[in-house]
Amino acid sequence: MSTRSVSLGLVVVFALAACGGGTAPSVLVSQGPANPGAGASTVAIIDNAFQPADLTVKVGTTVTWTNKGQRGHTVSTSDGGFGSDGTLKSGATYSRAFDTAGTFAYFCAIHSSMKATITVTP
Repeated sequence: MSTRSVSLGLVVVFALAACGGGTAPSVLVSQGPANPGAGASTVAIIDNAFQPADLTVKVGTTVTWTNKGQRGHTVSTSDGGFGSDGTLKSGATYSRAFDTAGTFAYFCAIHSSMKATITVTP
């Protein structure tokens, strides 16, 4: 994402907020390097959503979840394959390296509507 795109997006968000054009989104999403195989990628936890909800990375990538909202959340799987140790408070992070290809579904154990997937490609 270019600096110009980010700057334009911020101008729009602040303009909407200043004009009463609805709630300004508190969104900051980074998907890491342009080459997801470069080693790292991130998921923001904001309000009641994982952003992005569907992320594709290459084998060997470490994904870091950061709670950017005010409420506590978890990163959990139904099979216990990975997940945060308890609740991630505002500002807290959880990271996991994905060493095998596949699709990995996860959710927030506190807020059942929060669901997402990581797709890991060879």
